[in-house]
Amino acid sequence: MNIEISNMRTIMSCPRKFWLESYEKKIYHQEEITREIIRYGGSLKHAELSSEFLGITLWATGVEIVVNEEEITVVSQRKGKRLYKYHYYEAALYGYVFYKESGKKTRVIFKSNFYEQEIPWENYVENALMIVGNLSNTDIPEPRINTECKFCIYSNDCLDFFVEKGSIEIIKGIGKVNLEKLNSADIKSLDDIVRNKEKVQLILGEQKGLKTWAQAKAFLDEKPILIRKPPKLNDGIFFDIESYVDFHYLFGLLYKDKYIPFIAREKDSEKDAFIRLLFFFSENDLPIYHYHSYEPNQFRKLLRKYGLNSSFENRFLDIYSIFTNHIAVPVLSYSLKPLAKYFGYKWRTNLNGMKAVRKFEDFLTTGDKKILDEILMYNEDDVRATKLLWDVLRKYT
Repeated sequence: MNIEISNMRTIMSCPRKFWLESYEKKIYHQEEITREIIRYGGSLKHAELSSEFLGITLWATGVEIVVNEEEITVVSQRKGKRLYKYHYYEAALYGYVFYKESGKKTRVIFKSNFYEQEIPWENYVENALMIVGNLSNTDIPEPRINTECKFCIYSNDCLDFFVEKGSIEIIKGIGKVNLEKLNSADIKSLDDIVRNKEKVQLILGEQKGLKTWAQAKAFLDEKPILIRKPPKLNDGIFFDIESYVDFHYLFGLLYKDKYIPFIAREKDSEKDAFIRLLFFFSENDLPIYHYHSYEPNQFRKLLRKYGLNSSFENRFLDIYSIFTNHIAVPVLSYSLKPLAKYFGYKWRTNLNGMKAVRKFEDFLTTGDKKILDEILMYNEDDVRATKLLWDVLRKYT
């Protein structure tokens, strides 16, 4: 079993997902040079180091190290505004791996645009090792509802388990408060919801109740259920962004069934790629379709970052919002991959957002064009999958 320490959040929130991913074959390029740096001193921006523990291979990846004769400083670059419990266990395992393999005093620092904190990893290492050790002693864990379901490629595999139990928790956006309201009214299963449509609408409100009823019926009937007719959707451009730690390296478009990438191979090229994207958008006034909120949010940030003005964001239309407000589908997650896969789309790579980041790290390190081509293929699949969902919506208009 291979454990990438950066997956500690997944280990804690969904052991089943982690267990499935831990047996995927991965290739690491930087371990040899990492060990050389540890031995002779120096620094490395993208270190990789492994260590054995109870038959498990722990992998520290994607961290920066600075090494002298006496100590190692491990720096993990983060994106969030604060530290959570899993961060401390993650730091503990980074400290454990580098200390065990080097014998040198090891400091672990987590750093983002909002904080920089050295973590006393020794205080958390016993519990962290217990968590990963328990994974090696179990068969595949049972599914559980958690925050990672919406992005999980395995979510549909867990669906039968939850539907058979009649679990209301799998209904999109149901929330703890609404669950308690339904339970108080003796509505405790998917079947109860379907048989009590008017009662559910009375408890949750007309629109929320309708969406909840439609989602439960979709699960039980094993087919999409129309909530209400979608709006008319005109031809347009389909847009997806791929991002690295501190810059956006790929703006991918699908226009008239042609994939068009705008690539920044380094941080200093981001502005040029973004401006080329703006020029392309200026050539027409078509809607710009995207999936969820990431693209418009990052688009606005880039405009502010480079002091640019644009009205293009007024053309943005979110396929995710349109879909979830008009059609209920029997899937555990409405993230792009599970939903598009339900309607028949097949991705040509096994990448996801985080894996694409690691692939891009490999590209930065090696310059291997095949790695970049794989990322481009993944990004093209994302925009084509978004168009597929647009096609589905058009059939219901």
